[in-house]
Amino acid sequence: MASRSARRRSTASIYRAAIPSICGASWWASWVGRFPKRCSPEEMVMKAVPDFRAPDRTWIIAEIGVNHEGDERVAADLIDRAAECGVDAVKFQTFTLGHYISTVQPERRQRTGRFELSRAQFARLAERARDRGLVFFSTPFHMADADFLDGIAPVFKVSSGDLTYLDLIKHIAGKGKPTIISTGLGTQDEVARAVEAFLSVRPKARGDGSLLLMHCVAAYPTPAEEANLRNIGWLKREFGLPVGWSDHTLDIKACELAVAAGAVALEKHFTYRKENQAFHDHALSADPADMAALVKAVRAAETYLGRDRRERAPSEEKLLAHMRRSIGAAADIPAGTPVKREWLTWLRPAWGLQADEMPKVVGRKLKRAVAAGDLIKAEDLA
Repeated sequence: MASRSARRRSTASIYRAAIPSICGASWWASWVGRFPKRCSPEEMVMKAVPDFRAPDRTWIIAEIGVNHEGDERVAADLIDRAAECGVDAVKFQTFTLGHYISTVQPERRQRTGRFELSRAQFARLAERARDRGLVFFSTPFHMADADFLDGIAPVFKVSSGDLTYLDLIKHIAGKGKPTIISTGLGTQDEVARAVEAFLSVRPKARGDGSLLLMHCVAAYPTPAEEANLRNIGWLKREFGLPVGWSDHTLDIKACELAVAAGAVALEKHFTYRKENQAFHDHALSADPADMAALVKAVRAAETYLGRDRRERAPSEEKLLAHMRRSIGAAADIPAGTPVKREWLTWLRPAWGLQADEMPKVVGRKLKRAVAAGDLIKAEDLA
């Protein structure tokens, strides 16, 4: 006898086959299109790894972090809202209190402990994100956390506070998955040591696009004068790695500018409401309206930025002949006489020999007489 889950799958298949014929294929396609496609774990790995060396578009991460404050229902709702905003991924923070906050700070330890989610809760949240077409990942704060996340997340992130936690960085590198290292709080030497530690375990990461540095200022919030977005270009040149921007400013302007500065990924804290919240992260986070505006602004910026190679725009093609120049006659030129340079000039439109083809004309004879102001064409050359 078929299992209950098998019967449900069979029934669902019957409805999927029948509804298009009953309601019309176009209606069915439009209805299905409202819902994000559910991806397999293998597809999610591919989706989580845009080639950061030359991405088709900026990877936008909604950093939920611990804005759920330990409530799985809030975390699930934030995933749903992030999906509605059009982001590519949601990120959390995964920690085990005993490996995270010392007993020398009992109040901080107690406060942080309220935000801890269980392994089972994270597994359910990861599934929820996948169901909504989002990449789920989380920042581990200990090797055991990384081991757990390795089973449910296709990408890792090292927090700014752990830039010098080289044992964790090496442990994550050994997982072989795409990794983001945040550079907040770091000096040039500290960033270099972190990169060196990662590459000592996975040397191919420098060239395969699987290691991304995230320019970050860890101050919450970050003053505009300290955002230092030019650091995006510097990090890229200094380390030969793709670079993103982890934003802790109070609006979305820095994210737009970061894309123009070359950031291939953006991370912005995300909450359901910024106002009247005791936990300070909410105030510097984007709410759903902010995040939707951020996504829209970044996609518009990408349209303007285009590709990083020189090529003629399609809209320019029809302007070529109108705006370029041809070789023309500066004086009347008789037929059969070797052409002198002083008899020639450059004139619009480009209906004749092109402006850079002057050497083809000087010293040659013309088959026909060319009046001053006329253009010289290839068929005029004897």
